[in-house]
Amino acid sequence: MAIHIKIGQGEYRKILSFGAGNNLVLDRICAFLLALTPILQHYKGLVENAGITVLIAVLPWILFRSYRKIRSVRFSEIGIVLGLVLFTIYKTFIHGASVMNIAYCVVISLYFLAAASGGINIRYLIMTAGRIAILASVLVILQTMLYYLFHFHLQLVPTSLLLPESNQWVAGAQTGLIGINGVRGTLYRPSAFFLEPSHLFLFSFPLLFTMLFSQGRTRWKRNRAIILSIGMLMSTSGMGVLTVICAWLVFFALSSGKFNQFSVRNLLKAKNFIMVIAFIAIGLIVCVSVPVIRSSIMRFLDSSTSGAIAGRSRLATALIRTLGGKSLLTGVTNTLEGIEFNMPGFSATLYKFGIIGVVLSYTTYFCGLIKLRKQYFWISLLVILASFSSAQTHGTFYMFFYVFFILEGNYEQRICGRKAVMKKGKRLKLTATRARAI
Repeated sequence: MAIHIKIGQGEYRKILSFGAGNNLVLDRICAFLLALTPILQHYKGLVENAGITVLIAVLPWILFRSYRKIRSVRFSEIGIVLGLVLFTIYKTFIHGASVMNIAYCVVISLYFLAAASGGINIRYLIMTAGRIAILASVLVILQTMLYYLFHFHLQLVPTSLLLPESNQWVAGAQTGLIGINGVRGTLYRPSAFFLEPSHLFLFSFPLLFTMLFSQGRTRWKRNRAIILSIGMLMSTSGMGVLTVICAWLVFFALSSGKFNQFSVRNLLKAKNFIMVIAFIAIGLIVCVSVPVIRSSIMRFLDSSTSGAIAGRSRLATALIRTLGGKSLLTGVTNTLEGIEFNMPGFSATLYKFGIIGVVLSYTTYFCGLIKLRKQYFWISLLVILASFSSAQTHGTFYMFFYVFFILEGNYEQRICGRKAVMKKGKRLKLTATRARAI
């Protein structure tokens, strides 16, 4: 076991590095707790919820570690999160601010700046998130086997500790069959210790893309990508199923060599073309012959009110159409209190904070889409797409979670750029030396 963990940490060090200098025990504890906040946000805590409690508890240490760095940080390093800092300030004051809202604004803004300046050990945070996602996938596989072999649901969510507003997920966590609308379905939907399959998908997909598209193809990363994929497929999340299919399709189409050099030109190679055709053929056979996969995809694509997308967006679209003029520009409220249905992140942000809020909230993701490459490009793209169907993407904790990946990508890109400049400088110096010698 010790050897296995050592290998795992070594592989992560090859692909993650931002904030790695903060490697004290307290740094790792803070990173570990921050990796758990997307899950903890639904549980009771000393302050509002367990996620907020963690943010407040570890903030002093994060600020202590960030103090010296944030004074010397360059604008290029914090510019990628500047839009989210402005969004946090904007949504605090646009519809009237309370003392609690201002305090929340200060805490969230400090976290964005601390993370961008390297005050958080993002490498260890993502490494921890990877282990959590792998564990969840293994437990989903176990839940599926127990249900279909013995008709037994293994409950892994401590429902007694959930917040009152999380009660909509209690029945599903206890049975694996009842949705948030209270209707008992026929499709078993395991999600391990996540409240529902879509939450497992939202947490796992950045790790899947990191395993598949980071440089250096190894058996360690491939095996974990396979485990994550199986877990996401068996969870029956429609978004998860389609993401797994698309991720592996792009991987087979564009990858080349053991160093994972991705290029569109690789698609023209015979090996890649054959692998893509074979993957599509196998995928079609699985979708047709495996009822669980077929039901998951059809549920996601269903255009009726019971569909995964239409069920979330139809009422939200009708509500957005009531906006106009100033309300469309700045939104109408700070909360969604009184609205009895889940709104996707995009729709909720547009309704609450208007077009200005939407533009500010997407700046970091669009920066990632335009500026970053490999797994970080795909993570940015998928966050944007998921925000049109998921209510979680614009929440505090998943937004933090995705920003950590984008910051790692931004850091990696800067380091690669510096190495390229240094390499070019050495070549020019060598050429000048030879010219003088001649």
